[in-house]
Amino acid sequence: MNRKLIPVLLVGETLKNFPQLLRWLDSRGCRCQLAQSYRDACKRVSCTQFDLVLSQYQLPDRTAFPLLDRLVGSPATLFFCARVEDGSLWLKMLDRGNRCVGAPLLRSDDLTEALGTVLDAAVQSSRSGSRFQELTGKLSSTLVSLRVSHK
Repeated sequence: MNRKLIPVLLVGETLKNFPQLLRWLDSRGCRCQLAQSYRDACKRVSCTQFDLVLSQYQLPDRTAFPLLDRLVGSPATLFFCARVEDGSLWLKMLDRGNRCVGAPLLRSDDLTEALGTVLDAAVQSSRSGSRFQELTGKLSSTLVSLRVSHK
C-alpha cells in the first residue's frame, strides 16, 4: 500500500526535545519539518502546505501568534504550546484552517488523542482528494474521446 506522508511543521527549539511525540508522529506516517523561529516557520509555510503545525507560543524572535493569520484558510490544524511547571499545555488555534474559539487546554498526556483525530482527518481528506482527481481524470479522458469521435 502506498501511504501518503502527512506534512507536519514543528516550530520552536524545545519541540525537538519531545522525542516520544516525534516517534509517535513518525509512526503515524508524518513527515516532520523543524523550524527554530517564527521567521523560519514563515519560510516553510510559504513553500509547503502543512496538515499539522505544532508551535511553541514564545519563539526566539517573537510570539507565534501571527502564524494563526498566515494559516487561516489553509488545510492546517495549528496548536500552540506553552511550558508550565509540570509539563506543557497545548491549545488548538485552528482546525483545518478555521479558527477555534473556546477550545479546551490540553495537557501533554491528552495531546496524542487530539492529534490522532487531526491526522485521521488529514488522511481521509487526502483519500477524498485522490479519489476526486481520479474521477476528474476519467471524466477528462471521456470528454477527449467524445470530441475525437465527433470530428
